[in-house]
Amino acid sequence: SPFMRACVALSVTPVGPRKSMRFSTKCSEPAIEEVKILELGKHHLVVAKPPGVVCHHSEWTGSRSRNEVPMLQRVRDAVQRRVNLVHRLDRGCSGCLLLTFAENDGDEKESECDNCGDGDLPDSSTTAREATRSLIEAMKQTEGQKTYLALVRGEGILKGQDLKELGWFLVDRPIKDESGTLNNATTWFRFVAGIDNERGTLDRPRASIVLARPETGRWHQIRRHLNGLSHPILGDSTHGNSKVNREFREKYGLPMERTCLHLARLQLRTKNAEYSSPVLYNGLTTDSTDMTQNGQIDVTCPLENDMWNMLQNIPDLWKEAKPELEKEGVFIQPK
Repeated sequence: SPFMRACVALSVTPVGPRKSMRFSTKCSEPAIEEVKILELGKHHLVVAKPPGVVCHHSEWTGSRSRNEVPMLQRVRDAVQRRVNLVHRLDRGCSGCLLLTFAENDGDEKESECDNCGDGDLPDSSTTAREATRSLIEAMKQTEGQKTYLALVRGEGILKGQDLKELGWFLVDRPIKDESGTLNNATTWFRFVAGIDNERGTLDRPRASIVLARPETGRWHQIRRHLNGLSHPILGDSTHGNSKVNREFREKYGLPMERTCLHLARLQLRTKNAEYSSPVLYNGLTTDSTDMTQNGQIDVTCPLENDMWNMLQNIPDLWKEAKPELEKEGVFIQPK
């Protein structure tokens, strides 16, 4: 197979209505956590990024990441083809990560911004450039949606207002980028579940599950907007609350350096049906009608075990959230 070499192990597990493919290198080199492929198409693939892994090396990831194997290299090694990042996820976050294949021998190219990427495209082949450009543009369109799930501190009440009653609501608040420049930033939020501890009388935390759909892709946008709503994301060491993070580590299993933000569903509409028609499904060649409607990508990613285990330690919260998440087409329970 052009996608695998002899020392790559393949297993197949169900993820909602689709199948996911797990590739792991098991040669003489030290074992690296397997790459879970959620969708594999002619020009693109979507993988599940685990927490604690950078997408690629850059000046922003620091010297520490130089000793780590980034997602870009892990995916390349798993499928034995060069790949390009279409967008990025922060080190501590998890979820859907979209890449395109870089045909021929051009260098891999990572996206130039958090949301979509706007730099030079890889000089590998016209087809590869068109695929990457098409999906970057799809990321920018209003028809495209990235639905994140966040686990936050707070019961979903702000200044006496129950945020769950608002349904989807828009936060339009400019934020500064890394250089200090103020940029417009808009995010849609929906608080799907929230619990309190009756002022400490109940043995459970004040916590909520929130869905977020960013319309712009500013630096730490979702994290900063939620902090502005007085509901910081658990594990966020930059914009969160260190005392609360410590409490959740001690009582509810929050891992170190874990930001409880997960890209649960990726929906894109492209102009070319080839970019949304997987050629492998459960290891077999398929017709595009078996997987997606023409020109559309719609992929869900279950939670990683660490965040899922945290929810199991807060059963009242999960019980309230589960039916609401399913209404939104967000299926996060690991299979």
